[in-house]
Amino acid sequence: MDSLKRWFKYFFRDELSIRHKLVNVILGCALMAQIPGFIVTIVVGTSLLGIITQILMAVVIIVVIYLTNRFPESPLPPILIATVGNIFVFPVMYFLCGGYGTGIVIWMLFGAIFTWLLVDAKWAIVISLVNFVLISGCFHIEKAYPEYVSYLATRNDEITDTSVAFVFVTLIFGLIFKYQTRSYESQARVLKENDEKLRKLNEELEEANVRLESASAAKSSFLANMSHEIRTPINAVLGMDEMILRECTDKQILEYANDIDSAGHQLLSLVNDILDFSKIESGKMELHPVEYELFSVMNDCYNMIFMRAKRKDLAFVVENDPNIPAFLYGDEVRIRQIIMNLLTNAVKYTKDGTVKLIIGYERIDADNIRLLISVKDTGIGISEENKKYLFDSFRRLEEKSNRNIEGTGLGLSITRKFTEMMGGTIEVESVLYEGSTFTVAIPQRVADTGVIGHFDERLNKRNLGAGEGHSKAKQENKENFTAPHARILVVDDVKMNLNVVRLLLKNTEAQIDLASSGDECLKYTLIKHYDLILMDHMMPIMDGIQAMHRVKEQADGLNNDTPIVALTANALVGAQEMYIEEGFVSYLSKPVKSTDLEECLLKFLPEEKIEKAE
Repeated sequence: MDSLKRWFKYFFRDELSIRHKLVNVILGCALMAQIPGFIVTIVVGTSLLGIITQILMAVVIIVVIYLTNRFPESPLPPILIATVGNIFVFPVMYFLCGGYGTGIVIWMLFGAIFTWLLVDAKWAIVISLVNFVLISGCFHIEKAYPEYVSYLATRNDEITDTSVAFVFVTLIFGLIFKYQTRSYESQARVLKENDEKLRKLNEELEEANVRLESASAAKSSFLANMSHEIRTPINAVLGMDEMILRECTDKQILEYANDIDSAGHQLLSLVNDILDFSKIESGKMELHPVEYELFSVMNDCYNMIFMRAKRKDLAFVVENDPNIPAFLYGDEVRIRQIIMNLLTNAVKYTKDGTVKLIIGYERIDADNIRLLISVKDTGIGISEENKKYLFDSFRRLEEKSNRNIEGTGLGLSITRKFTEMMGGTIEVESVLYEGSTFTVAIPQRVADTGVIGHFDERLNKRNLGAGEGHSKAKQENKENFTAPHARILVVDDVKMNLNVVRLLLKNTEAQIDLASSGDECLKYTLIKHYDLILMDHMMPIMDGIQAMHRVKEQADGLNNDTPIVALTANALVGAQEMYIEEGFVSYLSKPVKSTDLEECLLKFLPEEKIEKAE
């Protein structure tokens, strides 16, 4: 019994397909049918050749069963048994076992049907056509040449042979169809159960998706609020500090103001890192390629890093290939951010020595280059075992020894993601306690045939050489126009922000009115025409978007066509597009820079109200 169970498990193991299991059933039944058939053959007096043929048929069935289970992926064993049985064995048995008056006709019918159960349709058609020709030939040969047929001794032997064949063929077909029906019913049950599981899983996934969307919306709302709440006081701090840097002549106070400016921008950088990382992780970060001047980007980075390096008594050196194309086409903001992240990291982790920025290029073709940005330092370096963690988000290497160094641990992770988004690569070479070199290669399109020249020579010409520092750059940032006849309305619910904008525009001599709410804004716009309105977004009762629409829709309003600029702390991805779509003409994010405000005035104030400085 145990042996039978083992054989059963083997012939119906899970890795076999339903067709292979069905072949095992058919061949097993055919093999078992050989036993009573052999007995009947002997009883009714079949010739020795007929008995030998029947034995050979049994051997063929055993061989095919072995091949079918040894090579379950092969189609040859079923084709072999169908071919041997129908084309050779059954025609021979027809003449040796008594012709059409015996059970051989039923067995030939069984062979014809089981061919369709064993093999694919194309083979079944071929074998069946050959089989039809052979069976018809057997009938016609017997009719024309009866001496070729070995008839059984009596009519009773023929009836017995036919009866046995009928019983066993019926039994075999019954078992085959029963097994097939049971297999399909079992498969249907499994499919139904799987379908039910999939339905439940889909429902769970939909619920999880709803929860994720809700969580994402909550995160976006939190980031928007965080951005607004942090940027609003930073706007006030940096704005007022800029007025000190502009107007104060006391060197000690200017030094304090420079420290405030540096710390404020450091805080702003941390906020920007978190927002950028969130945008990247959510897949909402987009590149905005424009034509830009490479020297301007390098100069900005120099101005922002020079004082940080000077405070740590570090030498800050900028080198460049003078033949780099001067104007490129790419995402200027992200290029600048990559350079700043690498330089900031280098200054943070270098206690003494030098931080060097090297800008080079490789020519890809006539219209494209690979911009090479290298930042080399003499800092603490990175051990081999820590290099693999270098670009992990929120990870600080050697935290115990670096615990006093500020940062979120996002700078290099963001740098790598920006680099990859632009189709570039980033590599690092570092020796522990000796220093590191980060090299970024980014494809950029050439926008102009001119070359950049030597950075240090151009820097000296602009009186921004080493030693003059950040405050000198601030002093150069003077207004080059006035607009005494221009009327500007600034709307913000935070009094400090109103004062910041008013003071930053002080030297333009523009006539500035301040409104602390949407309602107050509507009162002003009913009685006075303005050339420009700067509107905050997140205000209580009536927000900036609602106020903007109300201004545009005021009956008998004096400012229906006045350009309105969104001046807001909302710096999330898509903010600019959203404000433009709502009807604002432009967008400025807090903390706002005086240069951005001045550019806004130059762009939207009527030309006749702008007086250029001589």
